[in-house]
Amino acid sequence: MDLRFSEPLWLLVALLIVPTAWVGLRWLHAMSRARAWSAVMARAALLALLALMLAGAASVRRTDRLAVIVVVDTSESVRRFATVGDGAGGERPALEAVRSWIERAGESRRPDDLLGVVAFDGRALALSAPSARGAGDLEFDVALGEGTDLEGALRYARALIPPGASGRIVLVSDGVETSGDALLAADALAGGESPVPVDVLPLAYNVSREAMVESVDAPPSAAEEATVTVRVTLRAESPTRGTLRLLREGQELDVNGASPGYGRRVEFGPGRRIELFQVRLDEGRVHRFEAIYEPDADARGELAGDTLLSNNRAEAFTVTPGRGMALVIDGVSDGDPEGEGATLANTLEAAGILVRTVPPGAAPRDLLALQAYDLVMLQNVAAEELSQETQALLADYVEELGGGLVMIGGPDSFGAGGWKGSALEAVLPVGLDLPEQLITPSAAIVIVLDASGSMSMRVMGGTRSQQQIANEGAALAIRSLDKQDLVGVLSFSNNWRVVVPLGPNADPEGAMNRVRAIGSSGGTNMYPALDEAGRMLMGVEAQVRHVILLSDGMAMGDPSSGPEIARRLNEQGITVSTIAVGDGADSATLSAIAYDGGGEFYRVVDPNVLPRIFLKETRVVRRPLIREVPFTPVSLGSGSPLTLGMPREAPELGGLVLTQRREEPGVVNVLAAPSGEPLLAHWNVGLGQVGAFTSDAHHWARQWIDWPGYRQMWTQVARALSRPSGGQGFDLAAEVEGDTLRLRLEARDRDGRPIDLLRVPGTLFGPDGSRQSVQLSQVGPGEYEARVRAPGTGNYVVALTPRLGEKAMSPVVGGVSRATGPELRRLRSDVATLRRIADATGGRALDLSSPETANLFDRAGVRPSQASSPLLRLLLVWAVVVTLLDVGTRRVAWDRLISREAAAELARLAGSLRGKGDAAATSVGALRRAREGASRRAEPSSGGPSPAPAGPVPLATGPTAEEVRRAAQSALRDAAVRAPGGSGGSAGVGEGSGGDDRTSSLLAAKRRARERFSDEEGKGGEGAGSGPGG
Repeated sequence: MDLRFSEPLWLLVALLIVPTAWVGLRWLHAMSRARAWSAVMARAALLALLALMLAGAASVRRTDRLAVIVVVDTSESVRRFATVGDGAGGERPALEAVRSWIERAGESRRPDDLLGVVAFDGRALALSAPSARGAGDLEFDVALGEGTDLEGALRYARALIPPGASGRIVLVSDGVETSGDALLAADALAGGESPVPVDVLPLAYNVSREAMVESVDAPPSAAEEATVTVRVTLRAESPTRGTLRLLREGQELDVNGASPGYGRRVEFGPGRRIELFQVRLDEGRVHRFEAIYEPDADARGELAGDTLLSNNRAEAFTVTPGRGMALVIDGVSDGDPEGEGATLANTLEAAGILVRTVPPGAAPRDLLALQAYDLVMLQNVAAEELSQETQALLADYVEELGGGLVMIGGPDSFGAGGWKGSALEAVLPVGLDLPEQLITPSAAIVIVLDASGSMSMRVMGGTRSQQQIANEGAALAIRSLDKQDLVGVLSFSNNWRVVVPLGPNADPEGAMNRVRAIGSSGGTNMYPALDEAGRMLMGVEAQVRHVILLSDGMAMGDPSSGPEIARRLNEQGITVSTIAVGDGADSATLSAIAYDGGGEFYRVVDPNVLPRIFLKETRVVRRPLIREVPFTPVSLGSGSPLTLGMPREAPELGGLVLTQRREEPGVVNVLAAPSGEPLLAHWNVGLGQVGAFTSDAHHWARQWIDWPGYRQMWTQVARALSRPSGGQGFDLAAEVEGDTLRLRLEARDRDGRPIDLLRVPGTLFGPDGSRQSVQLSQVGPGEYEARVRAPGTGNYVVALTPRLGEKAMSPVVGGVSRATGPELRRLRSDVATLRRIADATGGRALDLSSPETANLFDRAGVRPSQASSPLLRLLLVWAVVVTLLDVGTRRVAWDRLISREAAAELARLAGSLRGKGDAAATSVGALRRAREGASRRAEPSSGGPSPAPAGPVPLATGPTAEEVRRAAQSALRDAAVRAPGGSGGSAGVGEGSGGDDRTSSLLAAKRRARERFSDEEGKGGEGAGSGPGG
């Protein structure tokens, strides 16, 4: 293991060890030597640890494991143009050859080597994560994003290389990039501590027969009913002939003069050809032009000088300050001018308002189309009839473009139409939750989702699987339910599982997240799950109880079980609807289940429509939100212009959709039902206005249609909520320059003088629905400009909101259309860029026809991987330990503690000897007195008195303390000089351990003490017997 330091200069901190040691030895002279040196060593170790931590010490381990990431270009140019020979004189798509190339080239890897595959166009996606098992089955039929981003793909591949392995990237591409800078990514890969070589596998082509519409140019703005010039630029690589057509708002214009037909005949090439058209604008605000080139076909059916038709069209548009219109999206009679839904449109037209009526399926799909209208009216339109993208567009249309929106009631509107949780719910002036007084849950629904392995199949070349789309549809259904509704979710494969327990929809976001996490595996054991769903609903009280069952395969078990379960549930008041996804589903059984369950059966080929079907089925449980009881509207005296001057007495309405008042202060409640539910309300949202009428305009309003107030109210609603005309004095131009969109605004007052010092923020809406903020800066008198990146193909719409100080001025809306992406206009591969990438990273150029020579796992040119592990955590632990030792050795006198322990041991030994000496002295004294008594008895007796002693007779006493101390010291000295196991012990003590030696020494000391005491006593006795009288 090697050490590496990220900040090695911090190691100089360790030099402080020398002065610290010198100062420490001088200041700690009062300590014992051992304690002083231990304190200095602890402080030195702490400084060393501190230096290592500050220097970023890390252990480095090298490994020879190699991870190869193959990055495959699946962009439109590769799909359209890149081909290889099939060995039989024909051609096949290059991506098919790439698939087999990866399989064969990956056979040379070691057991621990890793192989991963990434597909990319405008975005990158890992088809196979780096694995020792290989790439597996590869499917390159994925469309992730428009264009080709080589830089993003290379950085994405680098991030997939595991930290413990060396890396190599193999780039399979035509080299045509429409965004990013691949050479920047190559420089980043070549640098750093772990450089990664990039081998390139070019997909070369050169299209020699191709014609295209390169661009269509029209003035971004013009006066009302003016004549404008539309310029069409054509390009061909070889001679071509055909017909050029020009369409305005989808209608073909006659551009052929006096010649028959509408289109203009052209013959040109190779090179460019420019055609000019003079077009008079009709009434309306947005005028969209589209040019289409149709090459002739020869006798063999081949197109004259053309190969690809997708780049034979382009668009442009012009905006005029013409009259805006009202758009009625009719969910009553699908736009039929003779149907009941036409009543409202006819009323508005009679009042002089321009109206266009369309069915929900023909609703505008981009902001440019919505820009033509000042007001959009949703008449009894269910949420599933409009895509989520269109719903979001309507919200942006109101908030950013200043448009007006009115939602009109009916059985399929508001909460009953599934609008709860949608993008429009936030902008409506009424709440879509059930009124609080409805205590009993109105609906109970259980969704049963197939989670078998087949549901993991990706849908129609996209990145999402059938499971993900089904999960999302169920999640949207949950979001559309009221918080008082009961909802539960089951999934099934080999067994069923409760994903969301049946209960009130109090936490829809949590339930949606759990549903979105459902994975795919196992078989299709459907019938027990259906039975469990019915059991869950049996014990609940709700006005509607419903089961939605989705499956994409053949169920396990007896097919008759499903209809039998559904029949039993239907008898209990529980309805069952079924959804069959794909060709492998048992449509017959699922249809029978729905029939016997009293529900609906849906056969789905495109899983992308599943969210709309779930929303439609959820509407079955929303019926309690409708109250069809006649009532007389109550005016709330708001003074709103929507009902100003209307007759006071209004006829009855036959019903309404139940909603609640919003508590926001900006909401104006104009009319209400006698029980308090809102009938007519409106408010401002962003730059626009939104209104809500919770009854309808045809069926429930039958008695209103002939009432004068009907026409007056709807006319005032339309005019009050429509977007006001604006933008006077502002001229917005937008043009595409490569991948950049250039916006330029000229601001003039009524006298033509420039308006300076404006703040011009805005929002740019891309063709994919994305949005980005823009800020124009002043570049000249009354001139403001900004440049933003615009890589996508289609229409860009920008909404600007100029402000002069605190004063908000009229919004300005404009845009531009970008023709077919540049990758389809570049008809040659860019092999030179690929070779520069390889040279910059030390990579190689590989050959698609020779996978066996690729040697993808060759270590040549690949630096071994170095796995670095920071040591900070370990060093911190040791620093804490050494800090405690450093403090402890200076604060605790452990050397004195050791001395006290030795002294205590010595005192214990001395006390033991003293006790034994006292006992011996007592015994000797007793013997002495006994001997004296015996001597007196042995002397002859005399008649006279005994002579008095010449002096006092000393008593027999024990050894003094001083004698005991000297004896103990002598015994210890003897014990210290004796060899272990020596012979100088008392009899009976043999050789043994250190403990036996110590016992022998003590016994010997005891014996010698006794001998000294006896000698001293003998000397004392003799002195006593030789007195003066003796």
